[in-house]
Amino acid sequence: MSGLWKRRSLLVLASVALISLWWPFGSNDPSSRRTAAADSAAANVSNEPAALSIQWHVGNTQLYDVRSASTMQMDAASRGHASSLRIEVLGRLVTRPLAADAEGATVGMFLTDAQLHINGALDATTGRALHAPFRVRFALDGMPESFEFPAAVSTRNRSILENLVRSFQVTLKPADEWRAEETNGSGTYEAAYRRHGPAQLEKTKRRFLGTATGSMLWSEVDSTESIVLDSDCDWLASMEVTESLRSTGQAGPKMTVDNHSTLKLSPGEPPVHRPDLWDFEADEAAVDDLAMLKPERPALNIDATEARKRILSSISELNTAEQGRLRLVHRLRDLLLVDASLPRIILDALKTQGLTDRTRADLYLALELAGSDSAQTALVEVMNDSAWSQTDGMRAIVALGGIKDPHPTSISALWAATDTYAFDQERQRMATSAAYALGSIGQTLNRSSDPAYKALRTDLLEKAMTEGKDSTRATFITALGNTQDPTLAHEVAPMLNDDEPTVRRAAALALGTLGLDQIADKMVSRYEQEENRHVRGAIAEALRSWTQPDEDALAMFRRAVRTEVDESTRYNMAVLLSHTLSNFPENEAVLRQIMRNERSRRIRQVVANALAVHDANTN
Repeated sequence: MSGLWKRRSLLVLASVALISLWWPFGSNDPSSRRTAAADSAAANVSNEPAALSIQWHVGNTQLYDVRSASTMQMDAASRGHASSLRIEVLGRLVTRPLAADAEGATVGMFLTDAQLHINGALDATTGRALHAPFRVRFALDGMPESFEFPAAVSTRNRSILENLVRSFQVTLKPADEWRAEETNGSGTYEAAYRRHGPAQLEKTKRRFLGTATGSMLWSEVDSTESIVLDSDCDWLASMEVTESLRSTGQAGPKMTVDNHSTLKLSPGEPPVHRPDLWDFEADEAAVDDLAMLKPERPALNIDATEARKRILSSISELNTAEQGRLRLVHRLRDLLLVDASLPRIILDALKTQGLTDRTRADLYLALELAGSDSAQTALVEVMNDSAWSQTDGMRAIVALGGIKDPHPTSISALWAATDTYAFDQERQRMATSAAYALGSIGQTLNRSSDPAYKALRTDLLEKAMTEGKDSTRATFITALGNTQDPTLAHEVAPMLNDDEPTVRRAAALALGTLGLDQIADKMVSRYEQEENRHVRGAIAEALRSWTQPDEDALAMFRRAVRTEVDESTRYNMAVLLSHTLSNFPENEAVLRQIMRNERSRRIRQVVANALAVHDANTN
């Protein structure tokens, strides 16, 4: 392995279980947490076995066998040639609760017998460096909130250890089914949970939320995660994660990332360690990166001249940095807020300096995170001026879609872009991206109860219903899905019967995002009539989020999965049958037939996981 390839490979290690080429974003929602005592009291009034929750016993040391493998395939068109990267970490994870209270627990951890392989080659130096103690603060619901490391642990190795733990993160709630927003190195996603008895759970990542920051947009995620709790142990007894992430190539490289991670409590004795192993003083640089994204940061007490100097210095440092890039981006964000004139410096640097492509993407992220009126003005200028490249224009649009407090002029500019670039053959993708960004802004406005959302909702709906070009209608239907406004479901449902397959497919996928329980019967009816395989696949994918399927519909899918020729459609039907197995035991025979006859590996994998959980519950 050449030194250059190795250095580039190690940059990707910041998200071993979920490869993240750029940065994390979002935050966790603690609003629905309950205390363990309250859960126990609720369980005592029921004749059903109490659903287990995560527990911590201070001083109880445990040992896990852990393995995480990720394979990234980058499309040739994205970088001029196809490339692939496989990273694998394995070892034994020691855990010991150090303190527990009504809000959660602080847990000491270290990885022993660690091995790191990059494309099959052993990196012994990094493996040894990963044998370092660290502390994790867990919320009561099981979500890791923050990480602390000794000063000697490098930024890269902190990322490896943090993302290894986050591969197995869960958000437990006292319910049979629930959803939660979670964040890891690849972004913020919506997770759907389902209990299978008191000790077994199933988790799926349904989708990544909103517009991805920077230049990475995960458009698809297929995920199956099996979780087992045990009343005799802390944290988890075991967890297995199998998933595939895909990007469209819009505003970033087109790629696929396949991950497989396992965590299992080991019957062996934990290694002997010093009692004071975790008594280190946490290095300030180890502050949780997710906390850096919170907007409540004091303004810098410097003038515009000093801020300008620091911005130029930070851009130069960012352009050569291999580690700590996220911190530099957030430093730039804070500096840009010192004075309204400063975002102009970013544009000047993008125009005149020979910056790397990654640095250019990072500068657009800094403008997005700043989110000030002047930062939005700078992004609009890039979007509107044809002297900028299409890549720059796309990045500016993506950044505008992620602004937390969008200005009316930014919204107007995005609307204008949907028209201006719609007939520009070289920049049609910018028109599509602008529509998607408007949908994401709709989600932001709706969640904050901003009165401006009503007009935006009306305009998006009108475009989706009346625009003459089929592909443009489909674009605005997708934008409606990006709002995640469930009140739109009944408005979008009639589009399932449109004459054009492109429109029907977009409507099905949008309904899967908007919440289809209220119109699921229309989706099932459309599926039975649908002849286009791409539309059937979209309907099957959307129905995976159906929380209360009925027997007649599942009977139809049990028949249809045996004859469906499209692999993607069969996959989504298999997921639906797997998710509903506990409530519909009739699914079992069909799933076992799939295991015998199915050629697709990913279909067999999701079915095997479901049958394993089912067998554990029934034996």
